[in-house]
Amino acid sequence: MAIEWDPIIFINLILCIIIVVLGWLLFKKSGEKLPLYVGVAFGLFGVSHAATLAGWKVPLTIPLIIIRAAAYLLVIYALIMYLRATMIQKEARQAWVDFFQEETGGKVNEDNEPEKI
Repeated sequence: MAIEWDPIIFINLILCIIIVVLGWLLFKKSGEKLPLYVGVAFGLFGVSHAATLAGWKVPLTIPLIIIRAAAYLLVIYALIMYLRATMIQKEARQAWVDFFQEETGGKVNEDNEPEKI
């Protein structure tokens, strides 16, 4: 197959590679899974871009659709997991504020800080 040069697809491929590397580095540094999931998803997008540049777009249409759909689903999953973790943290924080308030009998303002008398 002949290489099909498309500067837009090429730039997308380069940006995907950068995001994959950044996602991996952030995962290794922080231990957070969100950058890893985003990096893997963009890796899948990169595979799709590379196949397109290699001239395999037509013969691999169905597999490329599946790869891109998997990448989008991975991003959706990562965002849902992040939202869930954030909500759990927020609920736990509020539970501690409520516990502290009950234990001390103190009132808190709208910023969950003790009111000054």
